[in-house]
Amino acid sequence: MAIFGVAALLLTSHEGQAQNGAPSGRGSFGAHLQVSEPKGDFARNTDNGFGIGGYVLAGLDENKIINWRADASFVTYANSRRQIPLAGTGGLIQLNLRTNSSIVSVVTGPQLLGPTGVFTPYASALGGFSVFWTESTVEGTQNTNTPFASTTNSSDAVWAYGGAVGAYIRVYNGRNPVRLDLGARFLRHDDVRYLNDERVRDAFENNRPAVPVRGRADFITYYAGVNIIAW
Repeated sequence: MAIFGVAALLLTSHEGQAQNGAPSGRGSFGAHLQVSEPKGDFARNTDNGFGIGGYVLAGLDENKIINWRADASFVTYANSRRQIPLAGTGGLIQLNLRTNSSIVSVVTGPQLLGPTGVFTPYASALGGFSVFWTESTVEGTQNTNTPFASTTNSSDAVWAYGGAVGAYIRVYNGRNPVRLDLGARFLRHDDVRYLNDERVRDAFENNRPAVPVRGRADFITYYAGVNIIAW
């Protein structure tokens, strides 16, 4: 894979470079805003997603070239809102029916850092799991964000694996250095059940339970955020 080729390049680029202390400190943490782009069959069934993520990073060697990363993210790739009347009110009471489809991913693995400096590239190999689920809620049209009923329409937990490439750009070099963190992460899911807008609409219009799509679901997550060296 291209990710592992980048990782090898980063590792060899450190030969003879033990300068100015560790590139990442002994440990750091980061937070991101994220946009996901579906690939393959998943792209034919869903749109882009939007969400947030965070991670912690711990150095494993003296120069902190080899690190261990633990990463969690949340993205929503489909949502809809429909107005429906409350039964028995003759249409005088209207409700909002909201349906949201989301993915939570928790992955971990080694991360290699490139040459230290203002600009520091990195590459990670990651594995873990993702949960795909869709939930519908009902709320009053004048009581938004306070649902009084909810149902999980579909939920599936599957193995996830892939990797990430990116770069840190140092913007503050004080006691706890701060760096911009820009990158992309690819995750593969070989067999998962999930709902999309088409299946949700079909269930609503025909007054029957939603039937999930089943198959492979791959996506790239593009992220931008900050990394703070904590110790």
